[in-house]
Formats: sequence, structure tokens, C-alpha cells
Amino acid sequence: MHMDKNYKKQLRAQFLENKPLMGVLTILNKAENKIYIAESMHLTALSNKIKFVLGSGQFDNKILQEDWNRLGKDNFVFENAIVIPFEENKMIDYKKQILKTGNDLKKELSKTVILY
Repeated sequence: MHMDKNYKKQLRAQFLENKPLMGVLTILNKAENKIYIAESMHLTALSNKIKFVLGSGQFDNKILQEDWNRLGKDNFVFENAIVIPFEENKMIDYKKQILKTGNDLKKELSKTVILY
């Protein structure tokens, strides 16, 4: 199947306009100074998913789930701690870059806060 050049350009422009935020999400337990860190190719989707799953009581990290249940959602702050910019016309392994960035942040924050 052959796509014409204009259609390819249009698809590329749509992708660049709507590209998702990539990077590292943190969830801060304000009451107890604990942080959960997760890496994602789509931070907004990850944040929404985690909020939904925590709200339904089914989150994989049982300690975070217990704290959420005990303290309530108002004691937690979701933040896109690190956003990895999309670089046009470059071949970058974003998944690898995001995981490394997340691991570096975990190592740094573990010196001062409790990690989930």
C-alpha cells in the first residue's frame, strides 16, 4: 500500500500537534512525605489510570493503596516531575531514556524521602 506524500505529511503534523507528554510521574503523599515514581510514554493517561485504580481500591502497590484509603485523595499530589521533550527528526529510544530518567530520580529522591 502506497500513501501519497501529502497524506504522510498530514499524519506527521497531526502526531506532532497531539504528541503525548512522556516522562516521569510522581505521586506525593503530603501527610507522610512518601513518593511513588512511575515512568510513562503517556503521562496524562498514566495519571488518569492510577487515579481511577486507586479510587477503585485495586492498585498494584498495596502500601500506596492502603495509604490512599487511610488518608484520602486530598493528601496526594500528582505531578509530571520530568517531561522528556519529543525531538523531531531524531531517532531516540524514548522508552529507554524515560526509564533511565526515572531510575535516576528514584536514586536521588531515596536520599531524602521514602519511596513506595
